Amino acid sequence: MTVEQKIAGAKLATRASFFILLLILPLNLWVKGEPLIAYPFTLLPLIVFIPGIIAGGIRTLIWVCFVMLPFFVAAIWKVSGPEPQNLDFIELILVVILFSAATINARLRQKNNLQ
Repeated sequence: MTVEQKIAGAKLATRASFFILLLILPLNLWVKGEPLIAYPFTLLPLIVFIPGIIAGGIRTLIWVCFVMLPFFVAAIWKVSGPEPQNLDFIELILVVILFSAATINARLRQKNNLQ
């Protein structure tokens, strides 16, 4: 597998997990009956990165990794609760995939000087 193929796969995994996570988060909030004020606080940190994810900027990928850390903590909190739901597990898996794919994508592109 060439470096370009690895980067293309990581880019696809990053975009797919990012946009699926944007769909799963509000769905999970709605299923749990959270108040409407929770939606912007949950989604705004991710919505800010939509142009950068589409463009595929390395700095955006690095910042997405930093922003994913609180989402990871929240997902672990939900999964370790008394009655975790399926959407909680899906959210955790998507956050881990997004973090990993964005890290691999940014690292491979930096290492090989591919902007």
